[in-house]
Amino acid sequence: METPKYVDKVKLNRKATIEMSSPFRTASIAFNWLNRDYPIYHEHSHWELFVIMSGEVCHNINGKEEILKKGDAYLIRPIDMHSLKLKKKQKDNYQHINFTFSDEFARKILGVYDCYEEILNEKESIRFTLDQSEVSMVYDKALLTQNLPQEKYEMSTKTIVSRILIKFFEQRTLFESEYPEWLNEFMIYVNNPNMFGKSTRDLAKYTPYSYSRLATLFKQYVGITIVDYVNEKRMIYAKRLLRTTKLTTLQISEMIGYNSLSSFNHLFKDTFGVTPTEYRKEHSKKQKPIDM
Repeated sequence: METPKYVDKVKLNRKATIEMSSPFRTASIAFNWLNRDYPIYHEHSHWELFVIMSGEVCHNINGKEEILKKGDAYLIRPIDMHSLKLKKKQKDNYQHINFTFSDEFARKILGVYDCYEEILNEKESIRFTLDQSEVSMVYDKALLTQNLPQEKYEMSTKTIVSRILIKFFEQRTLFESEYPEWLNEFMIYVNNPNMFGKSTRDLAKYTPYSYSRLATLFKQYVGITIVDYVNEKRMIYAKRLLRTTKLTTLQISEMIGYNSLSSFNHLFKDTFGVTPTEYRKEHSKKQKPIDM
């Protein structure tokens, strides 16, 4: 890939804390094309998301070294320390795209998945992988975005970051355990909101097993019952709909498979400690709902 014209020129001091840089002084999110390393062990006052576009680099993250290749991606939190060091032979063909964004944006984007605190406090570093088509998407979108005026630049950059993080959450949800192939495929159906209206017995038809056998195997591999797992996913999605749409509580209840509104209300309060109505009232001032 040919390096675009906009290449970061930041020089590091030893034990530096890297501040967010962007082509606009007031931007809350930005990206840089980098064809060099950051050999100094450093931390940030912001969040960073980078994707290796070509070549290899030695990455030291919180004291652990690893080799990253094309398609490898990392979400770097303000609590992380890291450095990127190239071998001499890699300096001519190395490139990564580095997205930087404020904690406020991180709270919003991770809040969609109700996992900001979980991600921030997780002991393991946040690594995932993009395939060739996804790397090309990032490259093409960034190339089109780099010369936009600030408002459109920020909006487009937020879209790119959101699309990258969708891949992270897909991998995190489906493949964080070594499931057999049939279970990985089944998880795709279970985690699809369009399937939340189906009963667990109907979902069992997407596997080669009877419902009773599926229930046993699911508990064995996942660690909780299939009913509890599905209910958890439904409740998280219900929270999202309550925050972001004008759908009534009854409509949401029916969408995710509860024909009894009282059952939905009871399970929601049991899960989150407040009723759906109380939750919506609390969050309606923070996020403007949309029609569906």
